[in-house]
Amino acid sequence: MTHVTGNRVAVIGGGVAGLVSAKVLMQDGFDVTMFEKAPTPGGVWSESRAYPGLRTNNPRETYAFSDFAYPEGTAEFPTAAEVRRYLDAYARHFGLTPHIRCMTEVTLVETLGGRADREQRRYRLTLRRHNGQQPAEDTYHADRVVVCNGVFNRPFVPAPAGREAFSGQYLHSSQLAQASISPGNRVVVVGGGKSALDCALAASDQGALCTLVCRRPHWMLPRYFGARLRVDKVLFTRFSELLLPAYYRAGRVERALRWTASPLLKLLWKLQSRKTIKLAGIPPAMVPEAPLPSGIENIGIGEAFYQAMKAGRITVRRSGMAAFTGGTRILLDNGDHLDADLVVFATGWRQDTSLLSTQLRRRIQRNGSFQLYRHILPPEEPNLGFVGYASSSACPMTSELAAHWLSQHFRGELTLPDVPTMKEEIERVRRWSGSVFPARKEGYFIGAYIAHYADELLGDMGLRQKRAPLLREYFAPFWPHRYQNLARERQQARGKRH
Repeated sequence: MTHVTGNRVAVIGGGVAGLVSAKVLMQDGFDVTMFEKAPTPGGVWSESRAYPGLRTNNPRETYAFSDFAYPEGTAEFPTAAEVRRYLDAYARHFGLTPHIRCMTEVTLVETLGGRADREQRRYRLTLRRHNGQQPAEDTYHADRVVVCNGVFNRPFVPAPAGREAFSGQYLHSSQLAQASISPGNRVVVVGGGKSALDCALAASDQGALCTLVCRRPHWMLPRYFGARLRVDKVLFTRFSELLLPAYYRAGRVERALRWTASPLLKLLWKLQSRKTIKLAGIPPAMVPEAPLPSGIENIGIGEAFYQAMKAGRITVRRSGMAAFTGGTRILLDNGDHLDADLVVFATGWRQDTSLLSTQLRRRIQRNGSFQLYRHILPPEEPNLGFVGYASSSACPMTSELAAHWLSQHFRGELTLPDVPTMKEEIERVRRWSGSVFPARKEGYFIGAYIAHYADELLGDMGLRQKRAPLLREYFAPFWPHRYQNLARERQQARGKRH
């Protein structure tokens, strides 16, 4: 058994959140080991999970870490392969690679011993290594654990009746890269989100006869508003956040102003919805039922699917899938039948916390909702953190800020409220999230409220929230590089305290 020191941290997951957490913690003096069950780091971008045609919703400047840019020649909206290369370069540049144990799955995290003092709890990780003929079990002891396994870690595949009699193939969208699609194959994609549209487009590009089956389509924004006005310059700003429903911490003055301006805001969003339909070229069959900002938790970016649909390469059926009825036939909710050689369920993901012991799960989840202060810290488990659980429109940036916040807490340099106050705050966030993001009631989603969330974390850390002259602060794109000096700022603040 390896000797445990006071700084030993286990990071679970080698995606965006895991990599940036390991980097920040290492730079803060912690002894870090990262565990990744896949052959390579990358998370949702790894080759084994990325479906054909996958690329970022965001421009490269927003889907990046603060202190590491993409190389020249990277597409404005990077492909999955470009993101993989970026993450690999990031790991090598900051010396993370020797600290990563790939093909090593964490199957259980439990507290060590019976320590009543929650501040002194340590953890035992049960590992399963997959780099040999037979999986090998092992254990690892850590003083602190950071869970970065992502909110997209367990594929959700419905179980329609009759699937055992289906003579074709059915799979989740994350498995599409392993499927063999030939010209003329009949492919049915079930779902109405961005991944469903991407999978249908990918199948169509390979010559398949593709049908998209969805009950309710979601809003898809164009990459550009006008000739060269990129989406981040319109919607990734502080000002654009002010047009959204009020953040949960909005004060009485802000709420009063919003109430006064609500007719104007409603008109603005109605006009924006019409403009989006026109610029993205959304066909009538794919226009969502309610105008923006309704459904903002499911927004995607990209209009290529609509072009393929108008060209007759993809057919849309506004229905759900009811059952497999034998052979290659499937039954839709509306009574129609389709033939399919391949059915792709682009039906999302479920958060899986089964790697945590029953005792730990009780502390972090209640009635299906995560109990995490600032989407990071379980109030009753101060040596266990979660990074990447504030799923947002700019996950690398919000994960990096969360990693700084958590590392500062682990160092004992963050002043937090007492446990009851943190729980009250978590409940406030849960109620707000349930009303603004009804499709994300689990409580791990902040969407486009990036500036609000960043301000909270920076305020807790005692760092500057506003970082540019007034006009640029509110109307320029909210890019991560504004936070590239956080480590140095935290170090300077540490020096002043001592």
